[in-house]
Amino acid sequence: MANLQSLFGNAFNPAAVEEVNTDFSPLPKGEYLVQISDSEIAQNKSNTGTNLTLKLVVQDGKYKNRIVFENLCVVHQNATAQGIAQSRLKQICEALKVKALKDTSQLHDKNLVVSVDVEKDKYKSDMTGQDEWRNSIKGYRAAKVQQAAVVEELATETPDDDDQIPW
Repeated sequence: MANLQSLFGNAFNPAAVEEVNTDFSPLPKGEYLVQISDSEIAQNKSNTGTNLTLKLVVQDGKYKNRIVFENLCVVHQNATAQGIAQSRLKQICEALKVKALKDTSQLHDKNLVVSVDVEKDKYKSDMTGQDEWRNSIKGYRAAKVQQAAVVEELATETPDDDDQIPW
């Protein structure tokens, strides 16, 4: 038995709690406007390299606030795996206009478009032996939303008087 009054005041009120989306099924294949909300660097399970894990949050549409993860083997004993991961990281940096990435926080909270596919998870099946499916990220590109904001910002800038052409 546990008294909840110290946690919730008078009593826990289930009606006051908003529903949380607990749908963890893969997103349908397509392109999504996302932001990287979190990142973490850690050794991979077999200690053969270092992974950069990115948490991507969908920003709009039917799947707003859904999460997709990207695991990049940015340092790995297998040159091909490392090359693929670093190529993806390059796509992200280019999409976000990051010229020199010193800290992954430079990638956070900025819009970019991710191309998502659905594939069979090689390592999992459900309790009935059925295949499980997962999302796979195929690429990144700049978000038009950011591009439009930059154009708008440039259009609202007023030139210095010295830069005025006299005719």
